[in-house]
Amino acid sequence: MFIRGHGISDPPAYRERIERMANDGARRRTRAGLWLLQQLLAAAGYSGNTVERIGFSASGQPQIAGAPAFSISHSDRLVACALCDNARIGLDVEYRRLRDMTRMARLLDPAERQHVERTPMAFFDYWCAREATVKASGRVGLKRIRAIDLEGNTARLDDHPWCLNAIDLSSDYAACLASDRPIGPVEFREFSVAGSENTGPQKSSDR
Repeated sequence: MFIRGHGISDPPAYRERIERMANDGARRRTRAGLWLLQQLLAAAGYSGNTVERIGFSASGQPQIAGAPAFSISHSDRLVACALCDNARIGLDVEYRRLRDMTRMARLLDPAERQHVERTPMAFFDYWCAREATVKASGRVGLKRIRAIDLEGNTARLDDHPWCLNAIDLSSDYAACLASDRPIGPVEFREFSVAGSENTGPQKSSDR
């Protein structure tokens, strides 16, 4: 389930981190992600102060004891959050834009690099799949992104297969949800920047 919006008071574990952020844009996006998480948890029946209990694992992964796994990602004007109660998950979204792919493409395998040379915007699909996988694993970093093997809707990392769900949020964005097991249909909700829910139809995906 994905929501877009903004506005939440800073949970205690996040206050110092948010204060250290380099600019107001980064702070707004972080707070938007936390607000989305709060809405998802409320919709799932958790109390309104559940987000206040957010903390970090030994590897630095955000988590809430006694609550479902979650993952937050943002790029450009899009902020997204995923929530799952029966799998470890990682979400990544990326705004598709023209840029010099030479340095970043080194993180891809040879076949992927050839594809990106022909279709530059495909880079963001590969990147989202890799970034989502390391986030789901709980340990991030460029070395781990480079260590991933992608094959269709599966990524392999740490000798473990991770399920990949390519998410069609917008033609301007690539998005992927990785999980340590199949998770079935993915439900979507969208909120405007002002925080009002879009009343259009929900979508689902079994990919």
